[in-house]
Amino acid sequence: MRSVLCLVLLMPCGVVTAQAQDQGNVTALSFSRSMSIPLNGVKLYDGALEAWTWTFGKEPGAKVEQADRSAGLLNGSARLNFRSKMLNGREESMGTISYRIHIQITPGECRVVVSDLTHTGNRNTARGGIHLGQLRRTDGDVRPKVGMSHSAAVDLHREMRMAINERITSLLQTMEARIRAQMEP
Repeated sequence: MRSVLCLVLLMPCGVVTAQAQDQGNVTALSFSRSMSIPLNGVKLYDGALEAWTWTFGKEPGAKVEQADRSAGLLNGSARLNFRSKMLNGREESMGTISYRIHIQITPGECRVVVSDLTHTGNRNTARGGIHLGQLRRTDGDVRPKVGMSHSAAVDLHREMRMAINERITSLLQTMEARIRAQMEP
């Protein structure tokens, strides 16, 4: 019941989708959200930049790489520190999932795309890290990794995808809420 209520309440706020980026025959995981907010481009850009500070800006390694107010463009990167709940390969796969954020602002609309989600394992272990690389939309695209069976790699990928999905969705919802709160008098 709570999940249905949350879904109904969040539907008018915007759209969050996990999309496929075609890279040959594999599909990379990405997230996008389009927010319809009744502000002019400059005020919306200022609101998005302030919301960045309280959302993506608080993530580990977060940085704004490009900020162009006149073009309504904001690009940055951040990462999620990851530690698996699985016992198999836990120390080697512990590491980060880095990602890029692209925010495009036009009068009345703010579009956010999170892409290039890439896992880098712990390089400091005795056997070296297990790097899954770019996260995929489906588990069928996961290739076996050295030091880990295919089924364990698939389970690890699924766990990473769920962790990043939860975190990015939360950040996008918070970002939209902060922008909307600024338009209140």
